[in-house]
Amino acid sequence: MLNNNPMTKCTAGERYEATVPDTLDLADRMGLAVNALTNVWYPDEKWALGFIVDFSRRPTELYPSHITDAYLNIPAKFIEALTVCRLASGNTDALDSDLEVLRVQLDLLGEDGLTYCPTDALEQFDEPRPFSEVWGEGRLLLALSMLAQVDEDSRWIEAGKRKVDRLLALTREKDGFRFLWKGRFRPGETVPADADEPTVGIEDGSLADNDPVFSMIYSIGALGHGAALFYRVTGYEPALELAGGLARWALTRVFNNDDGRYTFWHYHHSLYALIAVCEYGYAINDRKILERVDACYRWVREMGDPLIGYFPEAMPGSDWYLGRAGNTTEICEVADMVLLALYLTRAGLGDYWDDVDRWVRNVYAEGQMRDADFLHDIPEDYFSSHPSERPHTDTQDIAQRSVGSFLGWMRANDGLHVEQTEEGPKLTGLSIMHCCTANGARTFYYVWDSIVTKESDEVRVNLLLNRASTWLDVDSYLPVEGKVVLNIKDASKVAVRMPEWCSLDDVHVSVGDRPCRYITDGRYVKISLLRPGDCVTITFPVPERDVHRVIGEIPYKLTMRGSDVVAIDPKGVALPLYENRSSGKPIQKMRFIPEIKDIIW
Repeated sequence: MLNNNPMTKCTAGERYEATVPDTLDLADRMGLAVNALTNVWYPDEKWALGFIVDFSRRPTELYPSHITDAYLNIPAKFIEALTVCRLASGNTDALDSDLEVLRVQLDLLGEDGLTYCPTDALEQFDEPRPFSEVWGEGRLLLALSMLAQVDEDSRWIEAGKRKVDRLLALTREKDGFRFLWKGRFRPGETVPADADEPTVGIEDGSLADNDPVFSMIYSIGALGHGAALFYRVTGYEPALELAGGLARWALTRVFNNDDGRYTFWHYHHSLYALIAVCEYGYAINDRKILERVDACYRWVREMGDPLIGYFPEAMPGSDWYLGRAGNTTEICEVADMVLLALYLTRAGLGDYWDDVDRWVRNVYAEGQMRDADFLHDIPEDYFSSHPSERPHTDTQDIAQRSVGSFLGWMRANDGLHVEQTEEGPKLTGLSIMHCCTANGARTFYYVWDSIVTKESDEVRVNLLLNRASTWLDVDSYLPVEGKVVLNIKDASKVAVRMPEWCSLDDVHVSVGDRPCRYITDGRYVKISLLRPGDCVTITFPVPERDVHRVIGEIPYKLTMRGSDVVAIDPKGVALPLYENRSSGKPIQKMRFIPEIKDIIW
């Protein structure tokens, strides 16, 4: 029995009132995400997770899509996201629900270390049970890696080791790599002696086993990522063996072109397999592996819109892409691209800070649902008049409970997908899928953690976004005004990276009311001899321009200030984006600095 709630340790830290500009603040956004992350559960169904939010009906509906996402894949993602969102924001809301979810997840652990769905809940779903899902096991390794870093309870590492051992036994070796012959397993199942890479669909298989290549990609992503991170956190060598074998399969079968091109059609799952390869290359500091990942990143970046961070669900040219007029994007893809950009920059393969800055400020930030007021402005005839007949549908205050979620089927200008039907324009029944909520929330943490870093005796501000830290606080007035204020606590040397659109000749720096000399190093402005209590102000012009682009097969006119889209034409019709922009005015709010400082991710 788990009596101690490890999530409470994430919320311990320093809190203080501060006057800050009303601009994008990722700590606030993660605090908002906690609302969504804690309001999806079905307590009476062994804390199953409701996966889909449907705004096409009144009232808004939440429902579980299937057993896998209710108990295996997505709860693990939510645990990981809740850990880091509470850590960055200090949000203490609904901590009890976190504890109950953790207790159930521990209860679902089988004797072999895998997590098996319950047989006595969500009984209207008639899939043969119990079973475990490889993708969920990988996500659980990620969650266990986070829990092990915030809580000294040994069960997190022990559970991870048992998972790794069992999963390693379920793989087979071939040509120097490892593969999984399918993605779903029953208790006590063994691998057939003739098991090979799948070539046809597998009966009673996982969500992806109907497509052999998809099944392999699906298995590599979460499991390779989770195993490599678990190794980095614990040093457990079998985890490295598992991650390495899977990574070598991906490099042999999918990411095998020096110029980065690959042919798999699903944007998110290909990116997730690429993240797994990257995490492994990072873990063993293998330059050649990271160079291949970098080539793939630079190629796949051009398959979407790299200006604002619009990356489609399917690769351009694929049947699915061509079959969906204009296509849509889900935040999963955007978060994946941001994570790759951070990994590769941190590893010294490229300078992708500007990619991160543009994408976070635009599609990524706009893809988070910040309130439910937009529902009042949607014409009534956009909603469906047909009753819902889905099992376990919840209609209790779902719109408000979904605030903080990340959207799943966005256009470049609209958060909701509207289709033209014989009855006129209608909202589609798919509005939010909570895989995006977890991916979006957890990757915000990686960006937040990267805003301010320390290298030797120099504190670096890599992104001009609001951030409180033990070394200094960043107050960013962008995009309203070209001004960034640094409140110095413990940073005698500071380097501030200026974005690509900023001319370094136009940068002015003052400490207090006195001009200050600085030097430049690449895109960084460097300031020395600072003391606690100093207030450093950096000012610079912010250019505004109009840009015409075709995004998701639809032409748009974008008005941009610096990295930010401040207007888009044509406007969205259901949940218009780029309309609720920050004012830049000073506001009072609570800032939080967690006691737990160093998280490996």
